[in-house]
Amino acid sequence: MRELFPGLASAVYTARGRKSFLNGSEVSDAFKAERYRIEREIGRGGMGRVFRAQDTRLGRTVALKMLPAEVAQNADLRRRLKTEAQAASALSHPAIAVVHDFVEHDGECFIVFEFVEGATVREMMARERLAAREIVVIGLQLADGLACAHDHGVIHRDLKPENIMLVPAPERPGRVKILDFGLAKIHAAQAVTAGSTTAGEATTRSTSAGMIVGTVHYMAPEQLEGRAADHRSDLHAVGLVLYELAAGAHPFAAGTPASTIANILRQEPRPITERNAIVPVELDRIVRKCLRKRPEERYPSARDLHADLTHLHRELAGGSSAASRAPARPAPSPPITISRTMARVLLMAISIGYLLMYGIVLFKVHDVFRVARELYHFEAGAILLTIVAVCGVAVRLYLQSAVSFDYADLGQKFRWLFPLILLLDEAWAFTPLLLLGQLTGLAIVCSAALAFSPFSQRHLVYAAYGPRGGRISSVRPRSSL
Repeated sequence: MRELFPGLASAVYTARGRKSFLNGSEVSDAFKAERYRIEREIGRGGMGRVFRAQDTRLGRTVALKMLPAEVAQNADLRRRLKTEAQAASALSHPAIAVVHDFVEHDGECFIVFEFVEGATVREMMARERLAAREIVVIGLQLADGLACAHDHGVIHRDLKPENIMLVPAPERPGRVKILDFGLAKIHAAQAVTAGSTTAGEATTRSTSAGMIVGTVHYMAPEQLEGRAADHRSDLHAVGLVLYELAAGAHPFAAGTPASTIANILRQEPRPITERNAIVPVELDRIVRKCLRKRPEERYPSARDLHADLTHLHRELAGGSSAASRAPARPAPSPPITISRTMARVLLMAISIGYLLMYGIVLFKVHDVFRVARELYHFEAGAILLTIVAVCGVAVRLYLQSAVSFDYADLGQKFRWLFPLILLLDEAWAFTPLLLLGQLTGLAIVCSAALAFSPFSQRHLVYAAYGPRGGRISSVRPRSSL
């Protein structure tokens, strides 16, 4: 199973509860005694540590989620962990991770989940861009899973790419598994049966008035304003996930959490088709409806969202031109399909190549002037190339360091730099013509290749970072677990 959160530690236990520690892991013996053999820690956050373990009685791999030792006695967090187990165990759906058990023993409590092997949507976005049909398939599975949860009175309230797993399957993109119901809200009618004395008490225990719970980047406006969240808040989160999958960037992310909150509350998202021209217009419409500021303007239910996505999926499967072409605009060519790592490697190689060429000209500057005089009787060309080489060294060194250190906003910075890069590279494209007498036709081919180079670099930068800034994996907010 891929790691859900950063940080690893491991502990190995015998069936009688004896333990040996790796990397200083501290886990109590009580909750695994004679039943679960811990193999390693696979994730952690502020409210939970997740371990891969073997169920020695049933002979299966499971995931155990428990509270960190430093907060294990916090009554509110223990209640939230129990609520998560109750919420998830009430659901039976292929898109929701199964809860096998909830155990309280000797002051410890933990949830036993099915072990889900695969990658989170966040990890997948860091590696590749999905086709529109694959994004719609993910949306269909999310909507179907949430419809089941909402039918049982469970609102997730913390849906985000980190909490959605993609399990490998014969057909891409894989099967969706919704994880982490740690912030789930159980509808009052359900909460009363779970032990609350009154509906009012159930609501208060779920969320105190004015309290903001969740991950800021994926919260609906009503959540950020401290108002009650309902099933339409989950649909807003689905819209954000689908937008990020299709556009390669979060629609409201800013430099600070406060700015992000302000954008979510006031700013309308840019059309996805402006960020990714081949995204179907219908998908953009569906996502924008999910992202409406007022809950009543969103889809009434997850089933309504599922119905629209189903219709779009049929159109894409049938090759409908109406779904894949923007009005009054010719169908664009597909974008470059290359991994982000390969794009960065090629960008660094191109920068190194330019630096070598600039270095040769500056090192052989006297020969450059001699050739300019002897062949063309025109020293101004040599002066121009020398100036271009000096300026080019500075620009290329910056780009090389930006790509090497993986600047998150390189896409946006490149948009600002592109006019200068275009000017320098187009001027440099005339360099081979100085040697026309020696290279003949080859000089013209080299000039044409150099003239095209800045445009190919732009495609590579946007493939790796997106045209509006930010990596394809977009903003990586801190987990709220």
